[in-house]
Amino acid sequence: MKPIKVSILGADGYTCQIPRIKEGIQNLGHILSEESPDLIYANDPTGYNKAMILKKKFPNSYLIFNFLDVPWHLPNVDKQTKLLVEHFLAKADAVTVISFKVKKDLAKFLDRKIEVIYNPIKDVFHDKSIKKNNTFLYVGRANDPIKRIDLVKEGLSKIKNGIKEVKICGSENPGFGKCLGVISDIELNKLYNSSKFVLLPSKAEGIGLPMIEGMICGAIPITCSDNLTAKEFSPSEFICEPNAQSLVNKIEELDKEYENKRKIVLKMGEKYKIQFDKKNIARNIINIFNSR
Repeated sequence: MKPIKVSILGADGYTCQIPRIKEGIQNLGHILSEESPDLIYANDPTGYNKAMILKKKFPNSYLIFNFLDVPWHLPNVDKQTKLLVEHFLAKADAVTVISFKVKKDLAKFLDRKIEVIYNPIKDVFHDKSIKKNNTFLYVGRANDPIKRIDLVKEGLSKIKNGIKEVKICGSENPGFGKCLGVISDIELNKLYNSSKFVLLPSKAEGIGLPMIEGMICGAIPITCSDNLTAKEFSPSEFICEPNAQSLVNKIEELDKEYENKRKIVLKMGEKYKIQFDKKNIARNIINIFNSR
């Protein structure tokens, strides 16, 4: 296949996964370039304006806008999303999203074909089959109400030593548990591998990568029933109702059959390791370009 020139635009942060997409594109033998690109891929709103400028300069290039999530928890969400659709998404040659949940949400604002392409995970996450010497792990923002970390605090307070045994990774300190702050991917991989459960009580996620990363490392994710993304990737037996007692009940239920449940998680993790591989994600993006 002849190499094409690809411009990848957007934020380089954890959420946007831009570095992994770029690596995947290069691993396929294509060229990263903003000079007369064949394909422009803007991964998030921070890249949309630049993508439009680049498209105007090189009108024969093929423009893909990726959309991360409809921020239902923010005020004026309808107005904000409609503006993004009118000014950017409606003008793209193709539109992608990061999960079927986001596709369903965006379809309320955008009447056109929408492709699902997942965010790639980092290569560092893998099962090390080490002893599970940590019980609970929470990964993510602590002060965002949509993450509902208070549900973790309330639930674990009902379990002996629960609060003491939870480790929390992220830039914010919720005031309980063992807060580790922002840690390296290598350290996070060790934590996933040494933890029995990854607690993900958030009300909504675009994709919820800690759930995927945890499963790849053999940690059982516990999510809430009103998080539609969780239902897309996690078996129903790992999902509880969005209240503290249901979380406790689910932990106790899964702990009784831990080894059997962990085997289920590892099997799914093997599938996700391939599905979320950066090279496969990049190939999916290129396939949209090739099918134009």
